[in-house]
Amino acid sequence: MPAWIFIVFVLIGSLAVLKLLLAISIISVLPVTRGAMFHPSARIRVKTFLDHVPMTGEELLIDIGCGDGRVLREARRRYGVKALGVEVNPLIYLLARIRNMGVKGVRVQRRNFWKMNLSNADVVFCYLFPDVMTNLAEKLKAELRPGTRVISCNFPLPGWSHTAVVYPESSLHGDPIYLYRSPGSFMKVIPMTFDVNHSQAGNPCPAGRELP
Repeated sequence: MPAWIFIVFVLIGSLAVLKLLLAISIISVLPVTRGAMFHPSARIRVKTFLDHVPMTGEELLIDIGCGDGRVLREARRRYGVKALGVEVNPLIYLLARIRNMGVKGVRVQRRNFWKMNLSNADVVFCYLFPDVMTNLAEKLKAELRPGTRVISCNFPLPGWSHTAVVYPESSLHGDPIYLYRSPGSFMKVIPMTFDVNHSQAGNPCPAGRELP
């Protein structure tokens, strides 16, 4: 058998195995994601979000369902913000860890964000599935401090009044991005340490929110 045919078979087989693993990983987290697929945010959409939501180096951005972590990287590069990404899909989590390896000030954790307290966030970014938006709106209202900024791509938060709706200047990626401010909080803030010197630790953040 010619070598090139063998190489083609190996590539096709590897691709099939990767697709199978991805399918298994998606099915394994269906109770959490409600069918949401990995769909990375287009660069123009990330840019539009960052253009309209300035941040400082003392603020904490949490991306729930962070995918490959591109939002975290761009926000950190542009504003120096502390960035925490949460991803439940094991394969996508590994991708995010690889893509953000060595990026100071960025953490990626494999966690179920429904079981997290988000009260420390200054900015929350999400690009989720419509079926979870009602529960998400209730969770954010219960946990976030007054004035916390929330950004939702494509789908609005039921019961929330947006402060703005922005549209990327793109014919392919022009879907709406909803901007909100949290109306109030009903839960106690749980302190969280964000250690920029251990930006890729996979375990939940311990108590304390100060920089080391």
